[in-house]
Amino acid sequence: MMEGIYGDLIQHLGKISFGLYSCPELERLLKALFTEEETRVAINLSPLVPEPPENVAERMKENPDKIAKMLDEMADKGIIYCSQRGEEKWYKIIQVVPGIFEFQFMRGEVTERTRNLARLFDDYSRVQERMISDKIKITPFARVIPVEKTIKGDVKVFPFERINRYIDEADTISLSICYCRHEKRLLNKGCQHPDDVCLQFGSFARFVVQRGFGKEITREEARQVLKRSNEAGLIHTSNNTRERIGFICNCCICCCGILRSKSFIIPSMAATSNYLAKIEKNNCEGCGYCIERCQMGAIYYNNKYVVYVNTDRCIGCGVCVSSCTNNAISLVFRSEQNTPPRDLQELSMIQLEDVKQLKK
Repeated sequence: MMEGIYGDLIQHLGKISFGLYSCPELERLLKALFTEEETRVAINLSPLVPEPPENVAERMKENPDKIAKMLDEMADKGIIYCSQRGEEKWYKIIQVVPGIFEFQFMRGEVTERTRNLARLFDDYSRVQERMISDKIKITPFARVIPVEKTIKGDVKVFPFERINRYIDEADTISLSICYCRHEKRLLNKGCQHPDDVCLQFGSFARFVVQRGFGKEITREEARQVLKRSNEAGLIHTSNNTRERIGFICNCCICCCGILRSKSFIIPSMAATSNYLAKIEKNNCEGCGYCIERCQMGAIYYNNKYVVYVNTDRCIGCGVCVSSCTNNAISLVFRSEQNTPPRDLQELSMIQLEDVKQLKK
């Protein structure tokens, strides 16, 4: 357990980050993100719901104007979250990953600071990968939303699996650089997939626009982003909630932390939809294009060049279906259906309960 003020920050962040591991790599990362003065403010800030600066100032016995200014500057840095309530600004701490990580790279900046942060996040992610067991089942933070047109007309589509529903219901939509892809490029490990494909919705999108992490776009522009992402073979992922979502990332296995977390053993434990790819062998010509397009390595030839699906690796994204010109692949229901938690608060409570059960 780390000692001192940064140790206190790790403990405070641990109240909302079930996968936070206290280690020298994390301490170095937090020191690069937070000054000591910002750290003192952060450990006095709510981990659960946004609150006004006056509350924090009262706890710290500091001048409210000074604390309000500091909180606003910290929100500009993307190390805390700000919720606009009329003319008032309320703040809360956010997780390290996902959360602070994304905001450091959403602007697409190439500076010595962002290069250093990319190295520090990469060092810490290696620790996380060592600590995460592929046998541990914790309710995922993210889920896959399938390409909507890839589900057959006779197969029920849940409302939370309809990507266009979230676009239609959002009062604000923003677009930013893919933070995972940008971080990898800062490490000289990037891929050739498009950068400007990450979408945010609602209050999250307003924060992104207000703080300059991205730009506001229209619903039609959002649909064009999804179309372009599908053409590039990218996978639609979002937070694992059903009523509202905060983002849709368009991910590749080269860079995405969500897809990479368990991709080498059982990808379907990390993030999935409620569907699986199924081969219609009578229509399949064995061209192999679906194998080429599947980022999870879930589709393969047997020794007779017949195409099969590995259900442990399939995440039900629909990229293979949209690639097939012979209608030889479709999405069908998994044997077990999962209904996502209602919202982020319910998701957090479920994850914390999962962790408690693992510790018993």
